[in-house]
Amino acid sequence: MLRAGRFRHRLLDDAFLNSKAELAHQCLKPFVALWQKRQLSDVEIASIYILIFCFLRRPQDFLGGPHNLISASKNHQAGVTGHAVIELLRHHLPKEYAQAKSLKRLDKPAPFVQLFCDFSWRSIPLSVQQSLIAWQSGNYVLNLTMGIPTPEEVLSMQAQGKRCISMLIQKNEVLNLVEEGRDVLGFIVHDLIHADHFFADAEKAVAQIEFSKKLMMVHKDAKIQEMLCEDKVFEKEFHYLMSDMNSVPLHLLKTLKAILLGYFKRRENISLKASLASQTEGEFLQFFRHILAPWDLSAEALSASERLNTVSYLGPLDDILLHKALL
Repeated sequence: MLRAGRFRHRLLDDAFLNSKAELAHQCLKPFVALWQKRQLSDVEIASIYILIFCFLRRPQDFLGGPHNLISASKNHQAGVTGHAVIELLRHHLPKEYAQAKSLKRLDKPAPFVQLFCDFSWRSIPLSVQQSLIAWQSGNYVLNLTMGIPTPEEVLSMQAQGKRCISMLIQKNEVLNLVEEGRDVLGFIVHDLIHADHFFADAEKAVAQIEFSKKLMMVHKDAKIQEMLCEDKVFEKEFHYLMSDMNSVPLHLLKTLKAILLGYFKRRENISLKASLASQTEGEFLQFFRHILAPWDLSAEALSASERLNTVSYLGPLDDILLHKALL
């Protein structure tokens, strides 16, 4: 049985950055130029971008075996061929790389995106191919950006039913780690994985979009803005919830409540495992109700949300109540 690639946030090691990143940047240039002239689509340039880094990273065996997990042939559209992509890439590669036999499987007259998705790729999960296919067919609404959007921008896009794909092309970005120890290949792979997690289940996607709209209201609250400035741990956790967490709304609400509670416990200088004093507990619950007020929850759903993450939570009954309330 074929194993899908396992994703690591960092895919390009120091040896690659020191010896091959500049070559990767040079190989990107002609393709970026074609893309800027609209001779390549967004999904094509994203696929080519991944190819260049994956090939230079493992020139002998960057491709795994063919698979039947994704039916690319049913979704592909006419576009640049694998032969055209590989021919142009070879033209910009040193001789020892240009002659690599591993490129031959993509050197075909079929559309490149289809060929890309016909194979598993070393260290690249199959959700990447799934996102590329769905992006090409219009099932996933993805925005290709040349920079790293802020958490606020990501949340705004999610509230509109979109996800961003960051393709970083500046030389200083390609040659270095760009954020939280992540390289440019890891960044675009991460975004494509999250896109699949966000959109793969249509019902779950709608629910996440609706939660994003609710979270935007929370983010605009004056007290929340103060908390973001005061507490860097809260800022990091809240930004993660805003832009980097895919789950069902009930779990997202649980996380939101836990993050808010964590702020209060740090403010009181107590352990996260400790309980708040009764007066502070009352202040927290009052603030939590205030945060949820714009959500227009029923009295029953609001009570269930107050029981959330506590021993008073009514299990499946509250789960069902909140699940319906958050849709």
